[in-house]
Amino acid sequence: MLSFEGYYFGNGDVTFRDVKFGDGNVTFRHANFGNGTSDFSGASFGDGRLIFSAATFGNGGVIFYQVKFGKGVKDFSETVFGTGEVNFLEADFDDGHINFFATDFGNGDVLLTDTTIGSGQLILAKACASHFLFSPKAHKLTAISARGLVISQWGVLMLKDGSTLETLDFQGASFDGAVFISGDLDIVPDLRRIRSSHQIELGELKIELRRLSHYSSSRLLKYFSQCSENVEDSGRLRRLKEIAEANKDHQAALRFSADENRASRWIQTSKLGSILDIAFSGFSNYGQSILRPFCWLAGLLAIGTSLYKFMGTNEHPIGKPEWWGDLGQAIALATSNSLPFLPQSRGIRDDAIKALYSNDPSLLIDAIMIGHGALSFIFLFLIGLGLRNRFRL
Repeated sequence: MLSFEGYYFGNGDVTFRDVKFGDGNVTFRHANFGNGTSDFSGASFGDGRLIFSAATFGNGGVIFYQVKFGKGVKDFSETVFGTGEVNFLEADFDDGHINFFATDFGNGDVLLTDTTIGSGQLILAKACASHFLFSPKAHKLTAISARGLVISQWGVLMLKDGSTLETLDFQGASFDGAVFISGDLDIVPDLRRIRSSHQIELGELKIELRRLSHYSSSRLLKYFSQCSENVEDSGRLRRLKEIAEANKDHQAALRFSADENRASRWIQTSKLGSILDIAFSGFSNYGQSILRPFCWLAGLLAIGTSLYKFMGTNEHPIGKPEWWGDLGQAIALATSNSLPFLPQSRGIRDDAIKALYSNDPSLLIDAIMIGHGALSFIFLFLIGLGLRNRFRL
């Protein structure tokens, strides 16, 4: 074990540039670096615990640029940084927890960018920073715990790949400046009970909800019985939706609202409500799609045309002018039944009924027309909802 515990380095620059520490524990616990730059650029730590807990850095930059950290815990808990930049740019963190619990990063920029991080947890609970940028090049983090994190100026969290994450927890955090959270995740970040006086930007945050099925026998039942793995996801998504709505980010709010409904399905939503929710999702992606209900309406129009034509009372050989005439009347009947609000629809429908059924359609045809009209109304409503959501100001 190599120990600098309690060591006072005095004022002036301190450099461990390109030093190879080898395997074993290295501790700077309670060390005082004084004023000046503390430079660990290019240093290499072997496997073992690296301990900077309760160390104090004065007014000057702290540089861990391109440092290689070995396997083991990297402990910066309760460390106090000064007014300079804290630079972990392009650092390589091997497996092991990275602990910034209750760390005071001072007034400088904190740069955890282009880093490579192995398996473990990133702990930022109760830490405080003025400017914080976290954007790893690659990581295998299983959890990011930032409960009680305080950011006074701005913060950026960019996770290009969140497939290994099981937890992203900001509960009780305090943001006194703008915060930007982006990435592709399959977990729901927990931003409940946070305090924010500025905008929290979530427009580039994409979430693929983790879901499971209650059924294992039927593939169809598996698909329709899917529900959220975590019962708390709906509450977390509700909070994300509220934040997006407060920012007037309507598209993000729609995404989070849709995922909230999916997370509530079969858990908080009743069985009938869940069935209706599945229909709403399938037909229009919760009002986010215009193409889906349009295609359903077009398909319904084609089915209606086929039924009206082949259930007609006229028997004309296929391909003859009369047959094509009946097909035109069936198209007219299906179209007018789908668009009953147009002034010409009633007259067109009456003429088509007269031509196809000698003005006396059967009870079955009447039932088909009623069902066709009702479904067309639903799809037209969903198209209108999609247009409203797409072009809402």
